[in-house]
Amino acid sequence: MSEVGGTAITFERKGYGRGLILGLTMAETMLLLVFCLLLAAGAIIAKTKKETAAAQKIAQSLNDEARKLDEENKRLLAQLNAMVKPASGRSVPDQEWRELVLAKEAAEAIKKAGLTLEEVVKNTPASKILAENNVDVDQAKAMIEKMKVLRELGYVGTAKTSKDLADALKKAEEPAPEDKPHDWPPIISLSELDGYNFDTGSAELSDGFKTKLRQMSKTIAGIATSYGVDVIEVIGHTDEQAMAGDSSNMDRGLQPVLARKMDIGTLHPADNAGLGLARAISVTSILRDMPELKGFTILPMSGGQLILPGDRLTDGAQAGDVKARRRIEIRVRQRSREKDIGPAPVPKL
Repeated sequence: MSEVGGTAITFERKGYGRGLILGLTMAETMLLLVFCLLLAAGAIIAKTKKETAAAQKIAQSLNDEARKLDEENKRLLAQLNAMVKPASGRSVPDQEWRELVLAKEAAEAIKKAGLTLEEVVKNTPASKILAENNVDVDQAKAMIEKMKVLRELGYVGTAKTSKDLADALKKAEEPAPEDKPHDWPPIISLSELDGYNFDTGSAELSDGFKTKLRQMSKTIAGIATSYGVDVIEVIGHTDEQAMAGDSSNMDRGLQPVLARKMDIGTLHPADNAGLGLARAISVTSILRDMPELKGFTILPMSGGQLILPGDRLTDGAQAGDVKARRRIEIRVRQRSREKDIGPAPVPKL
């Protein structure tokens, strides 16, 4: 009997041991599992709430931005209506403006494709639209040219006034720049007939000549500035009277005179070409000291006896004492953009 009772107690103990997990009963284990699940669910809910709040903040920001853009579109449309209404007597809806922009883009695409507006008008449905609005090909071209001006002036998409639009359309009516005559800078001629004279065979300036040159410097600077140029040419011209000298020191003396190491009176030209250059150098030396001409390059040149007034080559028929031919001409031009040659290389000995 005792053996039977012992066996029953041992079996019950084994059965109890099978119901334990890590020393816990099944009920305790289930409670622990439920607690862990609750903790995980709480963490997921907290994360979801945080993500939801961030999404709501982004959505609110996008809504605010969309509202601002909508208000800006309404403002621009109101400005466009205000500009166009005085001219046409009616407002321009947003849809019509968009169609106008699309039409402009289509015209540009047509030109890039190598077609003409006449071909497109005759062979596409656009001809019907133009016909319904009584717009011919020439008028369509004019509209395209005006749109080009508006685009160049940045009119589309900006807050321009009706006066700006009127000015832009007026500019579109003007001929293209290539159709206008070129505006050349004037040539200043200082002729002996007007009192700008040198002594015979001399390049030295009288005091009166120097005074007139100083007064002329403002005029020269004004012309050069208004035409946006940076080079001033001083050209000495003579008549065809032969020079009495038989030797010249111009080759050796030019540079020292230009550097102001020697006086202009030390130059002895032997021909009219040299005399014209010496006189141009004499005038250049005065102009270089004028504050109004600082920053300009002043170049002395010689026309000698070759060029008559009016830019015509001589045929030798006006030889002799001709005051009108003895003159200094001053011209302005833009500097050549070619690269400087630089100093000559020093030969090795």
